[in-house]
Amino acid sequence: MNKSKKTIKGTQKNNKKHITINPKIWVIIGSVLGVVLIAALLFDQLYKRPLVTIDGKKYYLEDLTYYFYYTESSYDYINQMYGGGYWDSPHYEATNMTVRDYAKLETLNTVIRYEVMYNEAMDKGYTLTDEEIKKIDEDINSLLNDQGLSDKIIKKNGFTEEYLKNVMTKNTLANRYEQDIIDTFDIDEEAIKAEFDYEEYRQYDIEYLNISTVVYDEEKGSNVPVSEDDKKAALDKITSFREKALNTQDWSTLIPEDEEQVRYSESNFLAKDTFFSEDFKNTVMAMDNGEISEVIETDDSYYVVRMVNNNSSERYDSVVEEAIQKKENELLTEEYNNNILPNHTVKLHNNAIRNLRMGRLTLAD
Repeated sequence: MNKSKKTIKGTQKNNKKHITINPKIWVIIGSVLGVVLIAALLFDQLYKRPLVTIDGKKYYLEDLTYYFYYTESSYDYINQMYGGGYWDSPHYEATNMTVRDYAKLETLNTVIRYEVMYNEAMDKGYTLTDEEIKKIDEDINSLLNDQGLSDKIIKKNGFTEEYLKNVMTKNTLANRYEQDIIDTFDIDEEAIKAEFDYEEYRQYDIEYLNISTVVYDEEKGSNVPVSEDDKKAALDKITSFREKALNTQDWSTLIPEDEEQVRYSESNFLAKDTFFSEDFKNTVMAMDNGEISEVIETDDSYYVVRMVNNNSSERYDSVVEEAIQKKENELLTEEYNNNILPNHTVKLHNNAIRNLRMGRLTLAD
């Protein structure tokens, strides 16, 4: 006989007391938990934290995506060039800050300045001109249709026509107000010009034909001279093109579509700033306007050059204009910091700002 003890589960008595909860209570608890869950999920959306308050008006991220987008896209372009990691590297102007933090500060300062200057302009009765209205419409159309912004970018940042028109209207009036302030400055432009030596920035404008006399050697990993026969053939070819160039006004038409050796180019240089060799530079600088050189040999090419303008002021004018603009911006910044900004109330909401991570606010994956 099998005397093993059998135990049938579930037949033993359980001395624990069972507490029965009224179903109505479960309903109430479930409803409360549901409300709490929904509130938690929607909290960030229902409670938008302002980033900055200017003259009593609160500005949220959705109001400022235009500024953040252009800052982020500019820095992200460099980040991609560096293969990533640029955002978290020290910024060259503030080594105690990362590029990411500096870009955020830069954007907020831009926002504050535009809004303050816009408020100043409005207080003084500025309105858009017909020309400015037309320009804003053209810029909006270009931004939405011609500049390649993806639908994701447009949707993510709320770049509607209404939004963009509002931002560009403010910026246009702020810029005009700033320019009106600049026009009141007594800047001695002649004194600024005198700081630069014209001859140092005298520009030489040229156009030229050239043919290479070197080839790339993969084994050596560098250029090496062509054979003597190939070099002679190159000289014959560039000489032939020179003969045609002597009687051709538009040199860009000299090169047939199937020509693979001779190239046409336009360039300019300064005596102190050029990639051309010293001998080449000295030969060309001695040429008169309209003069066509003989074939010029360098270490790696044959050239035929025509002097377009041996006394261009373009580079000189450019550096002078940059110096004048720098002085204007210095005076404007001084006026803004000392006499304009103090008349406005600005409050940064640091907790909200701290949570912003530049590089992912407005850019789309």
